[in-house]
Parts: sequence; C-alpha cells; structure tokens
Amino acid sequence: MAAGALSVAGVTPVRAEPAPTPLRVRIELIRGPGAEDCPDEPFLRAETARAMGGVDPYDAEAPFTMTASIERRHGKLAASLFLRDGDGHGRWADGFSARDDCKVLVTAMAVSIALLLDDAAELPAPPAAPARPAEQAMPPEEPCSPERPCPPKPAPAPPSPPRTASPVRAAPRSRASPVAGERFRWVAGLGAVTGIGLTPGVAIGPALSIGGRWPAWSVALEVRGLAALSQEIEEVPMSVSLFMTNAAVCLHRHVLFACGAVELGMLRATPDVPLGAASSLHLGVGLGGRIGVDWPFSKTLSVQGYLGVVPTLAGTAISRRPNDQMSDSSLWTSHDIAGTLGVGLQASL
Repeated sequence: MAAGALSVAGVTPVRAEPAPTPLRVRIELIRGPGAEDCPDEPFLRAETARAMGGVDPYDAEAPFTMTASIERRHGKLAASLFLRDGDGHGRWADGFSARDDCKVLVTAMAVSIALLLDDAAELPAPPAAPARPAEQAMPPEEPCSPERPCPPKPAPAPPSPPRTASPVRAAPRSRASPVAGERFRWVAGLGAVTGIGLTPGVAIGPALSIGGRWPAWSVALEVRGLAALSQEIEEVPMSVSLFMTNAAVCLHRHVLFACGAVELGMLRATPDVPLGAASSLHLGVGLGGRIGVDWPFSKTLSVQGYLGVVPTLAGTAISRRPNDQMSDSSLWTSHDIAGTLGVGLQASL
C-alpha cells in the first residue's frame, strides 16, 4: 500500500548511497641502512587500520602495491611512499623526514597511506592507450579467377616500439613538517665536581668547559679547581688544593653519553705550621672515562650528570720536611684509581 501511495503521488523513493570502499593495496616495508631498529610491518599495518577506523586496507592479492622505505641520510631518518598499479605504473608518491624518532615517522606514514586509500578518487587516472582509427568500410571484393588474379598481400607492418611507463606525478609534500637536521654547535658548561682519591679525603670545587657538539659526538676542554675538605694529614694541619684540566671526546645516544678523557692535575699542599711538612707542587697525569646523562630542558639548555673513573699514570704526593727523621718521607700519596662525580648545566652558544 505504501508503494502504491508513493506511485500515485509521483514520489520516487530515495536510496542511501553506499559508503565508498577504501582502495586495497599490497604493502612492502623496506628498512634500509640506519633504520634497522624502526618498527616493523605489523606496526605499520596496525597504525594504518587505526587511522582508518579499524579497516585493514592491506591485501596480499590486491593489484596495487604500496612500497614504504626508511633509511638514514645525513644524520636523519628519511622515509618515502610509492604506489604503483598492476602494470608497474607509478600512481602516487610521498616523503617524510625526522631526526631520531622512527616510531613517530612510521605513524606519520600510516596516516598518509590511510588518507590516500580513504579517498581513492584522488589518484590520477592511468595512462590511456591511444585510440585506434576506425576501419573504413571496404566494398566487397570479387572472387579471384584465372581471368582476375588476386592482388599481392601487403607486407606486415613492423612492430611498434615498446611503450615506456609514464612519469610518476609526485604528490605534494607530507602534511607533517620535516624536522631540520641537527648541525654543529658550540657549547659551554658550568658545574660542580666532587673528587675521591685526587687529594687527601674528599675534594669539591667548580668546573668550567667549552667545546663543540655534533648529533652523535662531541669534544670538550674542561678546567676544575678542587679544594680538599680534610684540613689535617697525620696531625699536620695544612690546606690542599688541586687545579685540573682535561680533554674529553664523547659519544651520545639519545640522553646517554660515554667519554674518554686525558687529565692533567697540579696538586698544591701548604702546611699551616711548617714544621712537619714542606710546601709542595706536584703534577699528576690520568687517562680514564666517564658515563652520564644529558637531559635537555630546551633547544639551548640541558642538565648533565656523570660519573668518572681515572687510573693514575703519574701520581702526586705530599712530602715531609727534608730533615724529618721519619722513615717514610711521604705524608700522603695519590691512589692508583680516582673517581669524580659531577653535575652541571650546558648551554648552546
């Protein structure tokens, strides 16, 4: 009855348009040099399905193939997407770059793929074959006879040269802005250092440094001035200070770093009452390393903390007075291994 009433009234029922079906593709993920630790293909599939509302657009039997590749170039990660059809014609391309976070880069690739497959109408049409001219109608030929021999057949036309694939139309650059690669910069540091084994007891003091930083490594020249907290050595009151300079080369991995360093130290001991010891000045040499954390606050400021161990190559000592009758001529000698603990701020210049 409802259909009849609609027919009498001249109303045509409106049918809902079906939702467009996303384009299905085969996926190829290539992790090149420097990108071996990037997320794998299952992660890319899951992120694409999540961006498409739970729809997995990947099908191993699909005629289209999406090739996603990641590699490290000039200190940063570079990713590219390339879609081709079953004939090998390029249909779409895109590119991305990031400094270190490969997970964010793969997620951005998944979002770009989802946006493309959700609206497959944006794809350029494949190159069309040239239209062949319509064959002209020919009058019927008379049958061959002895009086009318058949005309010779024309020689076959030479084969046409193979067609080349049409150039790929590069799509606009990624919606995500590329991250500029980190370059060399000058850095300066100010901190405090605690030393054990460098002087009698524990020593503390300030440290200043200047150097250069690249994305993966750095070099620095540092000076320190330490004062021993111990004011008495074997009942001899004295003040002990140590001036140090060192050169360090460090490797950086995210917020962690490890360094090798050469240290030169000048130890000075001055007795308050020059009866049991003589004033002295000694040079010490050490070769060691350190490990630490460099936590950035901003693009130009970070806080550092590190622990260093220095085996002593040429130690220092505090001697007794020359006329002292003691069998041992030294009040104190440096340890074979010394340790330092430092914390401070580092700023980019």
